Amino acid sequence: AVFYNRAVPEPLRLGAHNVLENMDKPVTFANDVLQGNPSHALQTFARTLTNTTLGIGGVMDVATWMGIPDHTEDFGQTLGVWGVGEGPYFVAPALGPAPPRDLGGRVVDYGLDPFTYIRFDGYKTLGYTRAGLGVLDLRARHVDPLDSIEHSSVDYYATQRSLYRQYRNSEINNGKPDTENLPDL
Repeated sequence: AVFYNRAVPEPLRLGAHNVLENMDKPVTFANDVLQGNPSHALQTFARTLTNTTLGIGGVMDVATWMGIPDHTEDFGQTLGVWGVGEGPYFVAPALGPAPPRDLGGRVVDYGLDPFTYIRFDGYKTLGYTRAGLGVLDLRARHVDPLDSIEHSSVDYYATQRSLYRQYRNSEINNGKPDTENLPDL
């Protein structure tokens, strides 16, 4: 990831990131619908249509320039919205944080992804490239913050667990603070 950040110019990294984000939008749209959030579903549809056409397959994020807000949803979040608990926190090899709710959500998201079903010459290569580039992009975007957390935390695992849970709860609540589970001071 460090080599990728240094060797690949930022415009190319940004274009690859934008394409990956655009390819994930059908899953976000399906989860917007499953969560009963029509305004988010409409935004996702508009972003996908705009970036796929005007943004040349998603290379450019024209929708942001046009003021269409971005967000992501996955089935783990949908389960959280429906009230399903996270379950025990654990980290799976090659998958990263994978509590049962989110791990199950990844399986459903795979089934919701249209690229799972589209068949053409080289579809497997596209799938492997997308997965590999997705992992590389995610890691490359977080190299510096993760290094900072590792160097400044007493217990790196506990810090990652806490940050992951806070992030997922924020995603489930669409950024609204969780006022129900405040400590009784």
